[in-house]
Amino acid sequence: MTTKVNTRCYRFADVDFEPESRTLYWTDQTITVLSYEESRMLEMLCYYAGEVLSSRTLFKQVALPDSSFAQHQSVVTSLMAKSYRNGKKCLPFEVVGEFGYRVALPQQTLSHRPAPRKQPQADEPPSLAKPDDLQAADFSITKPLIVLLSAATVIIGITALLT
Repeated sequence: MTTKVNTRCYRFADVDFEPESRTLYWTDQTITVLSYEESRMLEMLCYYAGEVLSSRTLFKQVALPDSSFAQHQSVVTSLMAKSYRNGKKCLPFEVVGEFGYRVALPQQTLSHRPAPRKQPQADEPPSLAKPDDLQAADFSITKPLIVLLSAATVIIGITALLT
């Protein structure tokens, strides 16, 4: 018996990231395959999009049991290099000072990877999303809102205790 499962897909301006296949799908129809550690790291950063995660936190959650912190840092460097395309930073993976790393919020979080996007021609105006595309997309922002509300509650609680 086979069960069909929806995969997740995070859509950014110039690239789609599909964690299940460990693949970056670029708008020019090329594909970049990520290593297991790179994919896990990017998946975790996308799950906590907009939040800063420390290198130690990522190491604990992502690294294989027999890997060292130095190997983890090389995975970070490799993922950072793969975030560039033709000299332009396409994947919003960034270092936040000495605090850690973050990925900006994706444009969309989809329950499955849609058909490949075609690049707009120079003389062709950008088109608006069709209703079919909107039905296929999962525009859920509940997780980031819940995280923000939880963080705000904790901050308010700590502030109340200190005053």
